[in-house]
Order: sequence, then C-alpha cells, then structure tokens
Amino acid sequence: MEKYLSLLYDKKFDEALQYRMSKVPNKLLKFISLSDDKAENNKKFLSLKTNMAWFSPVKSLNDPYEFMCMYIDKKELKEHNYSDKDILEFEKFFKQQLDNWDILSLSNAGVDSLPMWAYYTNNSKGFCIEYEVENPMAIFPVSYEPKRIPITYIVANFFNEFYEMMEKGEKINPKVEFYASVFRYQLYSKHNSWKHEKEFRIIFPHNLSSEYGQNVSINKLGIKVNRIIAGIDCSEENKQQLNDISNELGFGNIYEAKISDTEYTTVCNKSNFEPTGEHSDGINV
Repeated sequence: MEKYLSLLYDKKFDEALQYRMSKVPNKLLKFISLSDDKAENNKKFLSLKTNMAWFSPVKSLNDPYEFMCMYIDKKELKEHNYSDKDILEFEKFFKQQLDNWDILSLSNAGVDSLPMWAYYTNNSKGFCIEYEVENPMAIFPVSYEPKRIPITYIVANFFNEFYEMMEKGEKINPKVEFYASVFRYQLYSKHNSWKHEKEFRIIFPHNLSSEYGQNVSINKLGIKVNRIIAGIDCSEENKQQLNDISNELGFGNIYEAKISDTEYTTVCNKSNFEPTGEHSDGINV
C-alpha cells in the first residue's frame, strides 16, 4: 500500500480513499469454527441467522504482534531532549489509538485455501461465509510488512501540529489528518509471514461493556451474505442447521467442501439437503 501512503502524504485524501477502495474485491470470506460445544455453536448460528458479524478485541487475536507494526523509539526521543513526561504522554496516546477498536477479519484467500480451513474452522469442522461487497468504504486491505516501522517523529509532529491547531481554533488541519491516518494504518498492518491469508479488515469502535467483542449488523458494513460453505469435516447435524438457516435467509441450500480426487484443493458443490424448518422459530442460546 505504498501508493496509498504516498497519496496521504501529499494530502490527497479523496484519491487515497478511492485507491484503497479499488483494492477491495467483490467477494470476501469469513472462516468460522464449530466444536462440540453446542451453546457456543448456537451463538454463531444465531449471528448468521440475524445477519450479524462478530468483531473481536485485539487481545483475542492469534498474532502476538497485532497492532505492533509501528513503534516509538524512546531512546531516540531522549537523545533529542524529550522529557520522560513527554515520552510517557506519547506512549499513552499511541496505545489509546489501538485499544479503541474491535476487528472483523475477512479473507480473499479463496474457499479452496486449505490453511484457512485448518486455522480458523477447527480443522474443517466449521463453515465459511462468502460475503458480497456492496460498499467497500469500511474495508481495508491488510498491508504485510517485512519489519516493524519506527514512527517516533510522526507521533511528536502530530502533537506539535495538534496543539497548534487547537491554539488557532482550527477544526481541520491536513497535517494532523495525515498523521492520524498513519496511526490508523497500523490497524491494518501485519508481518509478511501472514501474507498467505490475504486479509481484509473492518474495524468498529470497541464496546466498552464487553471485553470479549461484539456483534454488528452487516447492513452497517457494506457486505451481505452470498453463500454458506460447510467444511469437509462439518458434522451432519451442523450442516443441517446451516442449511436451514441458509434457506430461511433466502440463499437456498448450502455448499459443501469436499476433498478433490485429483488436486490439492477442495471442491465446493451445492448440497442436496432438504430444509427441515426446525430452526425457523429461532435458535436457543
């Protein structure tokens, strides 16, 4: 996303937005695990049934370096005569920018991505939702970086520009907007060892009343369900439940992932399940 950052640096914010949205594909996937815990499974079925998507807080994600692509070099600041108080304020501000968000991770890896099924569906026991992107405004492609990025002076310059803006009584300052955009960029950056996941993200303000995350209506996110694919080892009971929900939502029967006879891939065919109607009155959680 070098071009995106370059457009931001040149204060071409509208062009940067259009460029970023142009990189979002028409369809994205969400891989979801299922287990032997029926209560937990039912929560996921209920989210699907009610057109909700689960946003997770950063602490629950599987990358220990999540939101840590950038860092403040305290030693460098001290060498340039910044006080311990200033440095502490910089660090506190920087951390606050990262703690205020929950994340929905989507993927463009494809329904035949064996690692994605293994990582995120409990070894293919779960399912995958294919979303159609109706509006890419809220969706960001993840940038994969080879190493962490020092932003010591970006933070310092942000504070200087922000205080100057406040003193002048200004509501908008292009430099402040640029620095804020760089901070947000960290929300969509990971080490390049994760590149195979081809991740796209939507962030949503953190729900202070829940430390575990939150459900958000997909109507707010610019996406809609296109189809549901059951994993290779998804149980017949769970497949039937998914199929009933899929039919109730008007998508017809689910698709089932199967092992290919000739290739290292999965083949997805529409199922021949008959809707039972057993779940039409809601799912007990």
